[in-house]
Amino acid sequence: MKQICLVTLIAFLSLTAGCRKQEEITSYTVSKGASSQSSALPDMTAAPAKPTRMLAAIVPGSPQNWFFKMTGEPDQVKAEFDTFIQFMKSVTISNDKPEWKLPDNWTQEPGSSMRFATLKVKDTDPAVELSVIPLPAGSDQTEDLLSNINRWRGQVGLDSISAEEIKAAADRSPALDTELFTLKSGEQTISVVSLNGMMAGNPMSRAPFASGMMGGPGGPAAGPANPPAAAQIKYETPAGWKPGRSGGMRKAAFNITSGDETAEVTIIDLTGESNPLLLNINRWRSQVKLKDITEAELPQQSEQLQLGDLEATYVKLIGPKDAKPRIAILGAIFYRDNLAWFVKFTGPVKLAEQEQERFKQFVQSIRFE
Repeated sequence: MKQICLVTLIAFLSLTAGCRKQEEITSYTVSKGASSQSSALPDMTAAPAKPTRMLAAIVPGSPQNWFFKMTGEPDQVKAEFDTFIQFMKSVTISNDKPEWKLPDNWTQEPGSSMRFATLKVKDTDPAVELSVIPLPAGSDQTEDLLSNINRWRGQVGLDSISAEEIKAAADRSPALDTELFTLKSGEQTISVVSLNGMMAGNPMSRAPFASGMMGGPGGPAAGPANPPAAAQIKYETPAGWKPGRSGGMRKAAFNITSGDETAEVTIIDLTGESNPLLLNINRWRSQVKLKDITEAELPQQSEQLQLGDLEATYVKLIGPKDAKPRIAILGAIFYRDNLAWFVKFTGPVKLAEQEQERFKQFVQSIRFE
């Protein structure tokens, strides 16, 4: 049986939903004309989004993990990439606290509130800083990494990754355009993200908590007094697709298994004005190690799918044969009111070929009521 979940999103608040079973379709209620972000990201639409780069790392510890994060204008943060990597390689945990070698062009300030310390890059305008924050470690390290990395990805408008990507990161070398990799500091493994996306408002104001935890003094920002009318998204789920991890920005998620191969399909919505079509398609292309394309090349590299009275741009992206891991993305992007909707399959190439037609049919079954 397929699940029906109704998720009412009022402005920037996510409320839990009631669920019941039904035979044919699944539907979610989302706010029409409002961005449906999780409560951990209360101000994603508070100001026009702008290009942003994030360098961040998680150093596992006990009883807490340590989070290092630098966010700012892409060129400024890019200039600090090599320094950031060397800095993270110097980090060690002693008596449950981090120690490091401070780069010559950085300064260190005392911590405040939740921050253990704030490191600033000298002579930058606007100022570029790195926050150091501890948070309690969970019982499952992979789940800790996944929830926090996906939280960071959501902050810059990127969709979530799966646990398989966490495992694959161990085989990747540090590189500016590699979104997830690991470093070694002695016997310690540090997970690092290098993310290029879009962020609204003040990049340093983001709550430091993982999805599902209350963030920042005063909690989430209040929504408008009169929220817009809600609309339902409905779709027909292909046989064999099992419900996956949904909630927050994920309006739905499905897991697909064939033999020893697994893939994931997600439906996510973000603000339309902050998510132009080509930028997101090139972001997907980079995730499977393909080069960017131009606006003129897009029609030859995509096709249009009809969703009732809406039209989606569909792409099939297959990673190069020498890519490790070699993955594929089947993706569709469409716009409704002021929202951009992303329907995305991520998984092995063979499974993508097998599921391509069913994925297209799934996209074309989407309706709003």
